[in-house]
Amino acid sequence: MKILYCSENFCPHDHRFLTALAKTDHEIHWFRLSGANNVQEQRDIPSGIRFVEWPALKSKITWMDYFHLKRKFKNVVEKIKPDLIHAGPIQTVALLPALVGFHPLISMSWGFDMLEDANRNWFWKAITTFVLGKSDWLFADCQTVKNMAIKFGFPEENITVFPWGVDLDHFVIRNQAETRQKLELKDDFIIIHTRSWEPRYGVDVALRGFQKAARSNPFLKMIMLSGGSQKDEIQKFVEQHDLTKQVLFYGYQKNEDLAAFYQAADMYLSASHVDGSSVALMESMACGCPGLVSDIPSNLEWITDGVEGWTFKDGDADDLAKKIETAVQYRDDLASLGSAARRKTEEKANWDKNVKKFVAVYQVFADNMKSSKETGEF
Repeated sequence: MKILYCSENFCPHDHRFLTALAKTDHEIHWFRLSGANNVQEQRDIPSGIRFVEWPALKSKITWMDYFHLKRKFKNVVEKIKPDLIHAGPIQTVALLPALVGFHPLISMSWGFDMLEDANRNWFWKAITTFVLGKSDWLFADCQTVKNMAIKFGFPEENITVFPWGVDLDHFVIRNQAETRQKLELKDDFIIIHTRSWEPRYGVDVALRGFQKAARSNPFLKMIMLSGGSQKDEIQKFVEQHDLTKQVLFYGYQKNEDLAAFYQAADMYLSASHVDGSSVALMESMACGCPGLVSDIPSNLEWITDGVEGWTFKDGDADDLAKKIETAVQYRDDLASLGSAARRKTEEKANWDKNVKKFVAVYQVFADNMKSSKETGEF
């Protein structure tokens, strides 16, 4: 088949999907909605992928733009003549093939689009309902997203759930002491935080909880990767609470370099208020790093309190501080939690295994297309 893969920008997740698609027998075209300057993926587009050049590519897309984007996207479709479109996030990217009435359309949720954006207000709800109503299939990265789609009336039998998964050959358990030595880290209790500095990820809760626990535990260190719109607020908080020696900023890191940080840490922290199956969480678990995560439904699909790590009440910095202190007390036993975390990823987060699920859905549509042509109904 000729497949048009549509995404918002170019991030490591896109690179992984495109790499997997390039290995199939299908002809893959990649449509990128925006041309934002903060591209998260520095690697080249995988060989064999045909990038769609189109005049609407720009840094920021507004709702008003969709009046002319619809026409320009229709021109793209008429030029490529795809047999299938695979698009997401729901409201921003899958909206375009839905507007032009293209079928078959596989919409793919990116987690936040169904768990946060879908219920922002009546307008977002209407767009979500419209796109799902025009979609022939839905890819969901966790059961929580699937349940939300069903609430919007999408048929359960047309939903494929597959956690995006991780490369279990790259994200592995290593000797912590040796890894710390390479990163020039001391024998402190190290918490790793890799989420973007945006409101939905509860970075303020993570910092307040850490600050409370650090009062009585001066050997606590939190390594913060990434960045975001809350940069000034975060740095101000660290300075005002005298945490400059305990909260360490390492900026953005290449995806292939993240494993070393997970392997060196004692605990992975995410205070996210909304999430699908977090790839960062799965990567840390694969490296044997126990998770300390907010008790939102999607996180509970991965972390059972006291088994693969710990959970705390979403938005509750006091409860987070208590769980950090619990983890410190159990430091000598963290390896057993790390082993359990690794086993969970081997069971549920194997990218090479999970990616076959969406390729199998492609094959269903390919078989239907072949059957329709043979019967003259195509």
